[in-house]
Amino acid sequence: MLINIGPQHPATHGVLRLVVELDGELVVRCIPHVGYLHSGFEKLGEYRHYNQIIPLTDRTDYLSPMANNVGFALAAERLMGIAITPRCTVLRVIACEMSRVISHMVWLGTTAIDLGAFTPFLWAFQERERIYDLQEMWTGARLTTSVTRVGGMMADIPDAFVTGLRHFTETFPKTLHE
Repeated sequence: MLINIGPQHPATHGVLRLVVELDGELVVRCIPHVGYLHSGFEKLGEYRHYNQIIPLTDRTDYLSPMANNVGFALAAERLMGIAITPRCTVLRVIACEMSRVISHMVWLGTTAIDLGAFTPFLWAFQERERIYDLQEMWTGARLTTSVTRVGGMMADIPDAFVTGLRHFTETFPKTLHE
């Protein structure tokens, strides 16, 4: 059996594609295809102020925009010797974890389709949408959030976000188990 792990369609953005040949549960062969990402981001960054680069980092991996924002901000902060507050650190961890779950739900759902299971795809994308709703509540955007700033965050979380995130963390394990 051949499975694509990575871009599911030529127009889909992604950082890597793996063509995996399976014999049951055993990986027989794996062919990596790199080069799906480069779009001249480095050159674009040469002519921008550091906070103008944040929106570019959203686009390096559409499944983890907040994690990419944080990675760039951390690098810039270390270079400039900027210390962030403990609250900012917590908000960044929450942002990265939300991105991670979104990315995993896309992987799980698209892999399920590749294996012929459509319903798990719908469940995975339903959970992904719930996180996107939380992201939108916090940042005003669902996909390209640009929430991180060098030295801090764009905005603090609203009170309703905490309630929504708590509800998600209480109900998500049940859906994941199904």
